[in-house]
Amino acid sequence: MIVGLTFAVLALALAWALWCAVSAIVGQAPTIRHRIGLLVLEAVALVQALVLVVGLVVVGGRTTGAVVEIVGYLIATLVVLPIGAALAHGERTRYGSVVLAVAGVTLAVLSLRTGQVWTVTGA
Repeated sequence: MIVGLTFAVLALALAWALWCAVSAIVGQAPTIRHRIGLLVLEAVALVQALVLVVGLVVVGGRTTGAVVEIVGYLIATLVVLPIGAALAHGERTRYGSVVLAVAGVTLAVLSLRTGQVWTVTGA
């Protein structure tokens, strides 16, 4: 379940980042569609975070260091898109799309790393 959710976030984040990158290449500033995609992606990341937090509480069996690392990645996962959106809002050129693409790739990497830590430190 958690591996599938991690790959879903990974795939959606990379697809959204690719869309933003293509928009930047053609010289398009972020549109309302980009922001709607960002909201959908943030909602999926929030679901992933909630599932993992519930898993940490219910399953247990992980060391304190692993729990802190997972929670740190989850916090970073939840703040990277809003920060990217705020920065892109200030840059109303094609470079705003670049900022969103970077935020999407960062979310994908954070999600992948969270899944790796979850799997390796499993009870």
